[in-house]
Amino acid sequence: MDEVDEAIVGLLESDGRLTHRDVAHRVGLSRSAAAARMQRLIASGQVVVRGVVHPAVLGRGAVAHVSVMVDGSAAPIATALAQRVDVAFLSLTSGVYALIAEVRVGSMRDVDGVITELRAMSGVVGVDTLTYIEVLRDVVGPVGDVDVEVDEVDLALLRALQRDGRASYVDLAQAVGLSPAGARRRVVRLIESQVVRIGAVVRHSGQDRQSALGLGIRLTGTGDDVVTALAGMRSVIFLARTLGRFDLLATVRAFSAAQLVEILDAVRALPGVGVVDSWVHLDVVKESYASGLDAMVRPRRAR
Repeated sequence: MDEVDEAIVGLLESDGRLTHRDVAHRVGLSRSAAAARMQRLIASGQVVVRGVVHPAVLGRGAVAHVSVMVDGSAAPIATALAQRVDVAFLSLTSGVYALIAEVRVGSMRDVDGVITELRAMSGVVGVDTLTYIEVLRDVVGPVGDVDVEVDEVDLALLRALQRDGRASYVDLAQAVGLSPAGARRRVVRLIESQVVRIGAVVRHSGQDRQSALGLGIRLTGTGDDVVTALAGMRSVIFLARTLGRFDLLATVRAFSAAQLVEILDAVRALPGVGVVDSWVHLDVVKESYASGLDAMVRPRRAR
Protein backbone atom coordinates (compact mmCIF):
# COMPACT_ATOMS: atom_id res chain seq x y z
CA MET A 1 0.00 0.00 0.00
CA ASP A 2 1.17 3.51 -0.76
CA GLU A 3 0.36 6.64 1.27
CA VAL A 4 -2.95 7.18 -0.55
CA ASP A 5 -4.02 3.60 0.17
CA GLU A 6 -3.07 4.09 3.81
CA ALA A 7 -5.20 7.24 3.96
CA ILE A 8 -8.16 5.38 2.42
CA VAL A 9 -7.79 2.53 4.91
CA GLY A 10 -7.71 5.05 7.76
CA LEU A 11 -10.99 6.56 6.57
CA LEU A 12 -12.64 3.17 6.17
CA GLU A 13 -11.51 2.14 9.64
CA SER A 14 -13.41 5.13 11.00
CA ASP A 15 -16.48 4.55 8.84
CA GLY A 16 -16.61 1.53 6.59
CA ARG A 17 -19.73 2.78 4.80
CA LEU A 18 -18.23 6.00 3.47
CA THR A 19 -19.22 6.52 -0.15
CA HIS A 20 -16.71 6.59 -2.98
CA ARG A 21 -17.47 10.29 -3.35
CA ASP A 22 -16.71 10.99 0.33
CA VAL A 23 -13.44 9.07 0.20
CA ALA A 24 -12.42 10.75 -3.06
CA HIS A 25 -13.04 14.20 -1.60
CA ARG A 26 -11.00 13.52 1.54
CA VAL A 27 -7.96 12.01 -0.18
CA GLY A 28 -7.95 14.30 -3.23
CA LEU A 29 -8.82 11.78 -5.93
CA SER A 30 -11.53 11.55 -8.55
CA ARG A 31 -14.52 9.40 -7.63
CA SER A 32 -13.55 6.71 -10.13
CA ALA A 33 -9.94 6.62 -8.94
CA ALA A 34 -11.03 6.30 -5.30
CA ALA A 35 -13.50 3.55 -6.20
CA ALA A 36 -10.82 1.64 -8.09
CA ARG A 37 -8.39 1.83 -5.18
CA MET A 38 -11.03 0.75 -2.68
CA GLN A 39 -12.05 -2.17 -4.87
CA ARG A 40 -8.40 -3.24 -5.28
CA LEU A 41 -7.76 -3.16 -1.53
CA ILE A 42 -10.88 -5.18 -0.76
CA ALA A 43 -10.42 -7.63 -3.64
CA SER A 44 -6.85 -8.35 -2.50
CA GLY A 45 -8.17 -9.65 0.82
CA GLN A 46 -5.77 -7.41 2.71
CA VAL A 47 -8.63 -5.11 3.74
CA VAL A 48 -12.05 -6.39 4.78
CA VAL A 49 -14.96 -4.07 5.55
CA ARG A 50 -17.49 -5.67 7.85
CA GLY A 51 -19.76 -5.09 10.77
CA VAL A 52 -18.39 -6.23 14.12
CA VAL A 53 -21.05 -6.81 16.77
CA HIS A 54 -20.52 -5.80 20.39
CA PRO A 55 -19.47 -8.95 22.31
CA ALA A 56 -22.12 -8.32 24.97
CA VAL A 57 -24.83 -8.61 22.30
CA LEU A 58 -23.40 -12.03 21.44
CA GLY A 59 -23.46 -13.12 25.07
CA ARG A 60 -19.66 -12.96 25.18
CA GLY A 61 -19.07 -9.95 27.38
CA ALA A 62 -16.13 -11.41 29.33
CA VAL A 63 -12.98 -10.74 27.31
CA ALA A 64 -9.41 -11.70 28.15
CA HIS A 65 -5.99 -11.33 26.55
CA VAL A 66 -4.07 -14.61 26.75
CA SER A 67 -0.31 -15.01 26.18
CA VAL A 68 0.90 -18.56 25.60
CA MET A 69 4.41 -19.95 26.10
CA VAL A 70 5.21 -23.14 24.21
CA ASP A 71 7.83 -25.86 24.15
CA GLY A 72 8.57 -26.69 20.54
CA SER A 73 6.66 -25.58 17.47
CA ALA A 74 3.80 -23.14 17.97
CA ALA A 75 2.07 -24.02 14.69
CA PRO A 76 0.15 -27.13 15.89
CA ILE A 77 -1.06 -25.27 18.96
CA ALA A 78 -2.14 -22.33 16.81
CA THR A 79 -4.06 -24.67 14.52
CA ALA A 80 -5.93 -26.16 17.48
CA LEU A 81 -6.69 -22.79 19.09
CA ALA A 82 -7.96 -21.35 15.81
CA GLN A 83 -10.74 -23.96 15.81
CA ARG A 84 -12.18 -22.69 19.08
CA VAL A 85 -15.26 -20.48 18.77
CA ASP A 86 -14.28 -18.67 21.98
CA VAL A 87 -11.00 -17.47 20.44
CA ALA A 88 -11.74 -14.33 18.42
CA PHE A 89 -8.16 -13.32 17.67
CA LEU A 90 -4.96 -15.35 17.46
CA SER A 91 -1.49 -14.44 16.28
CA LEU A 92 2.03 -15.80 16.21
CA THR A 93 4.24 -13.34 18.04
CA SER A 94 7.84 -12.52 18.85
CA GLY A 95 9.30 -12.62 22.32
CA VAL A 96 8.75 -14.94 25.28
CA TYR A 97 5.20 -15.76 24.22
CA ALA A 98 4.81 -17.61 20.95
CA LEU A 99 1.06 -17.00 20.71
CA ILE A 100 -1.35 -14.32 21.78
CA ALA A 101 -5.11 -14.84 21.77
CA GLU A 102 -8.20 -12.87 22.65
CA VAL A 103 -10.81 -15.00 24.38
CA ARG A 104 -14.48 -13.95 24.39
CA VAL A 105 -16.89 -15.87 26.59
CA GLY A 106 -19.96 -15.34 28.75
CA SER A 107 -18.42 -14.94 32.21
CA MET A 108 -15.14 -14.84 34.12
CA ARG A 109 -15.83 -18.41 35.22
CA ASP A 110 -15.87 -19.32 31.52
CA VAL A 111 -12.54 -17.50 31.05
CA ASP A 112 -11.09 -19.64 33.84
CA GLY A 113 -12.37 -22.76 32.10
CA VAL A 114 -10.73 -21.79 28.81
CA ILE A 115 -7.41 -21.06 30.52
CA THR A 116 -7.53 -24.43 32.28
CA GLU A 117 -8.02 -26.16 28.93
CA LEU A 118 -5.17 -24.20 27.33
CA ARG A 119 -2.75 -25.14 30.12
CA ALA A 120 -3.58 -28.81 29.53
CA MET A 121 -2.66 -28.68 25.82
CA SER A 122 0.41 -30.60 24.72
CA GLY A 123 3.31 -28.21 24.14
CA VAL A 124 1.90 -25.38 26.28
CA VAL A 125 4.24 -24.59 29.17
CA GLY A 126 2.75 -21.35 30.45
CA VAL A 127 -0.30 -19.10 30.13
CA ASP A 128 -0.51 -15.47 31.27
CA THR A 129 -3.88 -13.72 31.31
CA LEU A 130 -4.98 -10.09 31.27
CA THR A 131 -8.63 -9.34 32.06
CA TYR A 132 -10.17 -6.38 30.28
CA ILE A 133 -11.69 -3.81 32.61
CA GLU A 134 -12.65 -1.44 29.82
CA VAL A 135 -11.91 -1.21 26.11
CA LEU A 136 -11.18 2.43 25.42
CA ARG A 137 -10.42 2.34 21.71
CA ASP A 138 -10.83 -0.26 19.00
CA VAL A 139 -10.73 0.40 15.27
CA VAL A 140 -12.35 -3.01 14.72
CA GLY A 141 -15.28 -3.28 17.12
CA PRO A 142 -17.67 -1.10 19.16
CA VAL A 143 -16.62 -0.04 22.64
CA GLY A 144 -18.48 1.07 25.76
CA ASP A 145 -21.66 -0.22 27.31
CA VAL A 146 -24.62 -1.32 25.25
CA ASP A 147 -28.19 -1.73 26.51
CA VAL A 148 -30.63 -2.13 23.66
CA GLU A 149 -33.20 -4.63 22.46
CA VAL A 150 -32.40 -6.45 19.23
CA ASP A 151 -35.11 -8.36 17.39
CA GLU A 152 -34.93 -10.97 14.65
CA VAL A 153 -34.81 -8.33 11.89
CA ASP A 154 -31.90 -6.62 13.65
CA LEU A 155 -30.11 -9.96 13.94
CA ALA A 156 -30.61 -10.59 10.23
CA LEU A 157 -29.16 -7.16 9.44
CA LEU A 158 -26.20 -7.82 11.73
CA ARG A 159 -25.49 -11.11 9.99
CA ALA A 160 -25.59 -9.40 6.60
CA LEU A 161 -23.29 -6.60 7.78
CA GLN A 162 -20.82 -9.14 9.16
CA ARG A 163 -20.64 -10.68 5.71
CA ASP A 164 -20.29 -7.35 3.90
CA GLY A 165 -20.10 -4.08 5.79
CA ARG A 166 -20.50 -2.10 2.57
CA ALA A 167 -23.65 -3.87 1.37
CA SER A 168 -26.07 -1.36 -0.09
CA TYR A 169 -29.30 -0.53 1.71
CA VAL A 170 -31.16 -2.02 -1.27
CA ASP A 171 -29.35 -5.34 -0.79
CA LEU A 172 -29.81 -5.22 2.99
CA ALA A 173 -33.51 -4.46 2.57
CA GLN A 174 -33.97 -7.42 0.25
CA ALA A 175 -32.14 -9.70 2.70
CA VAL A 176 -34.41 -8.85 5.64
CA GLY A 177 -37.71 -7.93 4.00
CA LEU A 178 -37.69 -4.17 4.60
CA SER A 179 -37.74 -1.11 2.41
CA PRO A 180 -34.31 0.50 1.78
CA ALA A 181 -35.37 3.42 4.01
CA GLY A 182 -36.42 1.01 6.75
CA ALA A 183 -33.14 -0.89 6.50
CA ARG A 184 -31.21 2.37 6.71
CA ARG A 185 -33.06 3.49 9.84
CA ARG A 186 -32.34 0.18 11.54
CA VAL A 187 -28.65 0.17 10.59
CA VAL A 188 -28.19 3.75 11.81
CA ARG A 189 -29.86 2.85 15.12
CA LEU A 190 -27.66 -0.21 15.57
CA ILE A 191 -24.52 1.83 14.89
CA GLU A 192 -25.49 4.76 17.11
CA SER A 193 -26.41 2.44 20.01
CA GLN A 194 -22.98 0.73 19.81
CA VAL A 195 -24.48 -2.63 18.88
CA VAL A 196 -22.28 -2.81 15.78
CA ARG A 197 -19.29 -0.99 14.34
CA ILE A 198 -18.68 -1.05 10.60
CA GLY A 199 -15.10 -0.49 9.58
CA ALA A 200 -12.09 -1.80 7.72
CA VAL A 201 -10.09 -4.64 9.21
CA VAL A 202 -6.51 -4.78 7.94
CA ARG A 203 -5.06 -8.26 7.78
CA HIS A 204 -1.46 -8.25 9.03
CA SER A 205 0.27 -11.18 7.41
CA GLY A 206 3.86 -10.15 7.94
CA GLN A 207 4.22 -9.99 4.15
CA ASP A 208 3.41 -6.31 3.70
CA ARG A 209 4.85 -3.04 4.91
CA GLN A 210 2.60 -2.86 7.94
CA SER A 211 3.54 -4.03 11.39
CA ALA A 212 1.23 -4.52 14.35
CA LEU A 213 2.98 -4.12 17.70
CA GLY A 214 1.46 -5.06 21.05
CA LEU A 215 2.31 -2.96 24.10
CA GLY A 216 1.90 -3.87 27.75
CA ILE A 217 2.17 -0.76 29.93
CA ARG A 218 2.66 -0.46 33.67
CA LEU A 219 1.65 2.87 35.14
CA THR A 220 3.18 4.85 37.99
CA GLY A 221 0.01 6.84 38.80
CA THR A 222 -3.66 6.96 37.97
CA GLY A 223 -2.94 6.83 34.26
CA ASP A 224 -5.66 9.23 33.13
CA ASP A 225 -3.22 11.46 31.24
CA VAL A 226 -1.52 8.43 29.69
CA VAL A 227 -4.86 7.09 28.45
CA THR A 228 -5.74 10.48 26.95
CA ALA A 229 -2.38 10.72 25.20
CA LEU A 230 -2.54 7.18 23.80
CA ALA A 231 -6.12 7.62 22.62
CA GLY A 232 -4.97 10.68 20.68
CA MET A 233 -2.30 8.80 18.72
CA ARG A 234 -3.43 7.73 15.24
CA SER A 235 -1.09 4.76 15.39
CA VAL A 236 -2.91 3.29 18.41
CA ILE A 237 -5.59 1.01 16.98
CA PHE A 238 -6.54 -0.70 20.24
CA LEU A 239 -6.41 0.43 23.87
CA ALA A 240 -7.79 -1.21 27.00
CA ARG A 241 -7.49 -0.96 30.77
CA THR A 242 -6.58 -4.36 32.18
CA LEU A 243 -6.05 -6.31 35.38
CA GLY A 244 -2.91 -8.42 35.59
CA ARG A 245 0.74 -7.83 34.92
CA PHE A 246 -0.08 -4.69 32.88
CA ASP A 247 -2.37 -1.75 33.60
CA LEU A 248 -2.90 -0.87 29.93
CA LEU A 249 -2.84 -2.97 26.80
CA ALA A 250 -2.38 -1.33 23.42
CA THR A 251 -1.83 -2.28 19.80
CA VAL A 252 -0.08 0.14 17.49
CA ARG A 253 0.32 0.03 13.73
CA ALA A 254 3.34 1.29 11.85
CA PHE A 255 4.60 1.15 8.28
CA SER A 256 8.34 1.02 8.97
CA ALA A 257 10.84 0.10 11.68
CA ALA A 258 11.61 3.80 12.09
CA GLN A 259 7.96 4.48 12.88
CA LEU A 260 7.94 1.71 15.47
CA VAL A 261 10.97 3.23 17.20
CA GLU A 262 9.32 6.65 17.18
CA ILE A 263 6.07 5.30 18.61
CA LEU A 264 7.80 3.31 21.36
CA ASP A 265 9.91 6.30 22.39
CA ALA A 266 6.82 8.51 22.49
CA VAL A 267 4.99 6.03 24.72
CA ARG A 268 7.96 5.55 27.05
CA ALA A 269 8.33 9.32 27.40
CA LEU A 270 4.76 9.87 28.61
CA PRO A 271 4.59 11.03 32.26
CA GLY A 272 3.00 8.24 34.27
CA VAL A 273 4.39 5.41 32.14
CA GLY A 274 6.63 3.07 34.11
CA VAL A 275 7.53 -0.07 32.16
CA VAL A 276 6.64 -0.84 28.54
CA ASP A 277 6.82 -4.38 27.21
CA SER A 278 6.30 -5.07 23.51
CA TRP A 279 5.79 -7.89 21.03
CA VAL A 280 5.34 -8.05 17.27
CA HIS A 281 2.33 -9.77 15.73
CA LEU A 282 4.23 -11.76 13.12
CA ASP A 283 1.27 -13.53 11.56
CA VAL A 284 -2.43 -13.22 12.37
CA VAL A 285 -3.78 -16.77 12.34
CA LYS A 286 -7.40 -15.90 13.12
CA GLU A 287 -9.48 -12.76 13.39
CA SER A 288 -13.18 -13.53 13.67
CA TYR A 289 -15.63 -11.64 15.84
CA ALA A 290 -18.86 -13.27 14.64
CA SER A 291 -19.03 -16.33 16.90
CA GLY A 292 -22.42 -16.62 18.57
CA LEU A 293 -24.55 -14.49 16.25
CA ASP A 294 -25.73 -17.31 14.01
CA ALA A 295 -27.10 -19.16 17.03
CA MET A 296 -29.21 -16.21 18.18
CA VAL A 297 -32.83 -16.52 17.09
CA ARG A 298 -34.73 -14.76 19.87
CA PRO A 299 -34.60 -11.12 20.96
CA ARG A 300 -32.29 -10.44 23.86
CA ARG A 301 -31.07 -7.50 25.90
CA ALA A 302 -27.37 -6.74 25.84
CA ARG A 303 -25.81 -5.37 29.00
